[in-house]
Amino acid sequence: MDKLSLEETPIMQTAKSNSRFHSIALFIVIYIICQGIVFFVHPVWQLIEKLSFLIDDLLNITGIALADGEFNPSGLWVIFGVPLLCTLIIFYLIKKLS
Repeated sequence: MDKLSLEETPIMQTAKSNSRFHSIALFIVIYIICQGIVFFVHPVWQLIEKLSFLIDDLLNITGIALADGEFNPSGLWVIFGVPLLCTLIIFYLIKKLS
């Protein structure tokens, strides 16, 4: 039988737990900034609102959902979805370039 020396034994490495936490925190910060831009920059809000109305018109034409003046089925999806898509793109670019 051969005896194992310290040089031959594999070294256990731990996972970087802080890296995942920092990535999630960065993603959340970028998303909050994008949401702030949507809610507080008036031209961006108007653009998001126009996109929402266009999607409502498409939903009305196809018959998937009916949107009247008060009920806006795509409103929340657009208000929260567009910043999410922007955040995903920005986060991907940051991770790719770093």
